[in-house]
Amino acid sequence: MWSVVQIKTLHQHFSAQSVYFALFHSYLTYSILNGGRANKTILLPLTRLQNKAVRTLGYNKTKTTVLYSKHKILKMPDLFQLSVARFMYSFYNGGLPNHFDNYFAEISSVHKYQTRLASLQKYYLPRMKTSLGQLSLKYIGPKIWSNIPENLKSPSPYSFGKKYEKVLLSCQTF
Repeated sequence: MWSVVQIKTLHQHFSAQSVYFALFHSYLTYSILNGGRANKTILLPLTRLQNKAVRTLGYNKTKTTVLYSKHKILKMPDLFQLSVARFMYSFYNGGLPNHFDNYFAEISSVHKYQTRLASLQKYYLPRMKTSLGQLSLKYIGPKIWSNIPENLKSPSPYSFGKKYEKVLLSCQTF
């Protein structure tokens, strides 16, 4: 974070944003598919650290939500949601290793009835009795995938991530 502040004072604002994405954002997104499922109290120190880093890009008195949208930075939960969506996109298009071939069950393999659920989403959402089970990728993956608009599910992997990131940025509240 010190380097972001130093770059901001010495150079243009664009350089500070580049340093943020190079040094801080890359560490934040590393292994977020596993770490993002942790309890909110465990993720709170990381969220606070991200807020401090984003605050260095703007004025200290500005709300962080304004700074996130101004600099087009996703918050920690949105980064996790984007990571899960990319994982599900890879699964949907067969881009994962063979180990994951049967990780998610299609609704048609669970039952043959034409239900509203079968028409709305492709993967079966398993019932989880505990909150720990609801943090599993088997539960979160189909849940997030069913909320993604159908027009985003067909483009290339790179454009899928960029387009879904724009959707998440547009949903950030002030």
